[in-house]
Amino acid sequence: MAGPLGLVALIAAATAAGTGDDGSPLRHLYLLPALWAALAGGAAGGALVGLLSALVQAPVIFPLIERAGLSRPAVDALVSLVIPLAMGLTVGRLVDQSRGRGDQLRALLEIQRSLAGDTDLGGRLAEVAVLTRRALGVDRVGLVLDAGDGGRLTASAPDVFQLEDGPSSVSATPCRRLVLALDAGEGPVGTLAIERDGDLGAATRGAAQALALHLALAVEIARLTERQRRFADELEDKVARATRRLRELDQAKSEFLSVVSHELRTPLTALQGFSELLLAREVPVERARRYLGHVHAESQRLGRIVADLLDLSRIESGRGLSLRPVQLDLREALEGNVDIFACQYPLHRFDLSVAASLPPVCADRDGLDRMLKNLLSNAVKYSPRGGRVLVEARPAADRPGMVEVAVEDDGVGIPAEALPRIFDPYVRIAHPETATAPGLGLGLSLVRVLAHAHGGLVEVESLPGKGSRFRVLLPS
Repeated sequence: MAGPLGLVALIAAATAAGTGDDGSPLRHLYLLPALWAALAGGAAGGALVGLLSALVQAPVIFPLIERAGLSRPAVDALVSLVIPLAMGLTVGRLVDQSRGRGDQLRALLEIQRSLAGDTDLGGRLAEVAVLTRRALGVDRVGLVLDAGDGGRLTASAPDVFQLEDGPSSVSATPCRRLVLALDAGEGPVGTLAIERDGDLGAATRGAAQALALHLALAVEIARLTERQRRFADELEDKVARATRRLRELDQAKSEFLSVVSHELRTPLTALQGFSELLLAREVPVERARRYLGHVHAESQRLGRIVADLLDLSRIESGRGLSLRPVQLDLREALEGNVDIFACQYPLHRFDLSVAASLPPVCADRDGLDRMLKNLLSNAVKYSPRGGRVLVEARPAADRPGMVEVAVEDDGVGIPAEALPRIFDPYVRIAHPETATAPGLGLGLSLVRVLAHAHGGLVEVESLPGKGSRFRVLLPS
């Protein structure tokens, strides 16, 4: 303010030293320090310098009016007295309004930056309340936002501001409260409440209304950003899981190709070796019969491998399996398969329990036989030290109209994290005791496909080190 005051003093000195009685041409220069002060200090500065200019001119102008009345020089002098005060006050108010709008815009930018942060929206709301209070120049600010789940988020500045029970009781001074809905056009998202000790001017009310609109837009943008961030995190998690799953499948297929090569080579080597022995030299009849038995067994094994591969190809192409369901005696099918496995695996004890009231099942003969063989084979492979294999068949107590077939072993069991994957193609559960067990990892997958194709389902219960129980449900 020293600059405008110094300029007033300079003009006063020049006017006093000027020619003529009134020095009116120089008096008009008092407008310059008034404008300077208004631009620098707002309405207060402009009014102060304008009033000082009038006081400096008054000792010269009022005597002139007394001598000459309202003559032209007197009116000109009176105008030069009033103009600096009026212009300083008017321009100062415009400057104050412009600065106020600038402060509000800066505060709004800070609010938007705060709402766009990475922390939870509820945690950012307190900072927004402080910024809003500073921008509007009020004593107390309260914010209430709809949390979207039936709850709400609240914040106030200062913290003791009462949001609901009328004007705040913190101050004994009478105060005014203004409550505005935060609505950006899509419905209210919350409420803004402001209080000031004394009166709320029209300018403050207008600024509060504008700020409420911008605040509603900022809240909507913050919520959209938060939803987008959550969606991006969920998408990233899904992509990561899908990528891991693809890697697992790719590894499983690589292992599958290796296992297929081994599984095909084993029966082919046996077929080639025994056939060359029979062709290369004369062998006794009993030995030839034994060689032919081996050839027959290995050719059957090779046929099962090819059938599993064909079924897998048919399933993956979406063609499904061709079934011819008929009424079958489940007891007969179970006894036949248990007898076969009991002869082939003497280390295991096979127990069969069939309910007396067991009804026939509606199933494809070959499909049923393959389900039973795959379940029994799985029980034998994953209990390499022998043990009991229990096979049960009875009407399903929890599924009327269904028959339950269960195969239970005392083997190595299956880890809980691997249970969701055991019915997927190519999957073989890694375990030190079963690492060399034969198989393509297709048996349980085919059991599930065949059970579903019959209108049934398959379930599993397992504990590592205790064994597993597979339960197949088929329509009767």
